Amino acid sequence: MLRRRHNFKSISADKAGTHCPLYRFRGHVMKIFTGICLFLVGAIIASHLYLAGYFSKPIPPEPAPPIAEIPKQPAPPPPAPAPVAPPPNLQSLSAGLKANNEPKAETNSDPIVDRQIRSAQKELKSADIGTRVDAIDQLAAYPTKASEQLLVSTMQTNNNEEIRISAADALSSVRHPNKTTVSALIVAASANNYELRDAALMTLDIYINREPYGSKRTKTILQDLRGRLKRKQLTSIAREDIADFISEHNG
Repeated sequence: MLRRRHNFKSISADKAGTHCPLYRFRGHVMKIFTGICLFLVGAIIASHLYLAGYFSKPIPPEPAPPIAEIPKQPAPPPPAPAPVAPPPNLQSLSAGLKANNEPKAETNSDPIVDRQIRSAQKELKSADIGTRVDAIDQLAAYPTKASEQLLVSTMQTNNNEEIRISAADALSSVRHPNKTTVSALIVAASANNYELRDAALMTLDIYINREPYGSKRTKTILQDLRGRLKRKQLTSIAREDIADFISEHNG
């Protein structure tokens, strides 16, 4: 009995699928798909390069417009020289300074001031001590010749020590006291009452400080005080206060 011979080569080939039509079709599809993918990748790369300007030529910048020249303005003319003041008259200036330095009389014809002084003069006669002290303060606020005379008279003749002390203190408001006022204060500076003596010396101290150093008024005040030291009836305390005052202003 004859056996059938099988074609093992064809069987192995079929098992491998090399001669199968479906296998061949799938190979063609894969090639086409691979080609499409490579084309798309290349297109994407080319588009990026184009957008980045790799394939385009650089555009030269536009030239800047010319700047218009500003015409130069002519310089303004120099200002005219200021007029030179004439040299001052030294003699006139000296005369004016002397006139300003001369003491002026403390007078005031203002009717309001006169009314205040007359009112204070009436209040000085009051029996109330507080009213009289207020009247003295009112006179000190208006240091005229009339108020100076009233304060000196009050310091010399009033029978109340407090009123006399207030009057001696109020006389310090007088800018240019007369000789009568200074003499009355020197007498009060040697009084036995300590407060009256201290108020009078304080007012004299103010007068001296307003004067130039070594002025005639200062020398007169100190000389009159030295004369008071020779009085035998002067108490030891008053003598010591006056001596200290003279020593302080002689130093």
